[in-house]
Amino acid sequence: MRIVIGNLPDTVTEEGIREALSEFAPAEKVKLLKESDTPSVVIDMEMTRAGAEALAKRIQGKRYEGKELRAWVPTMDW
Repeated sequence: MRIVIGNLPDTVTEEGIREALSEFAPAEKVKLLKESDTPSVVIDMEMTRAGAEALAKRIQGKRYEGKELRAWVPTMDW
């Protein structure tokens, strides 16, 4: 399943967000996207949709480098 994390600082790195998420779960694949005004991260993990949605809720609102994270599971698989 994929989880998207937004509202990240411009200084975010794949390694930095991987380390920040380690308290929740090991992020097997992390892809940093800087295609818009603010960067976002897509993480791929082997889990059910229900598990991914529960994890996104745990990440939602946590702070990373002074910014409150937004996390969600995309409704469609890309």
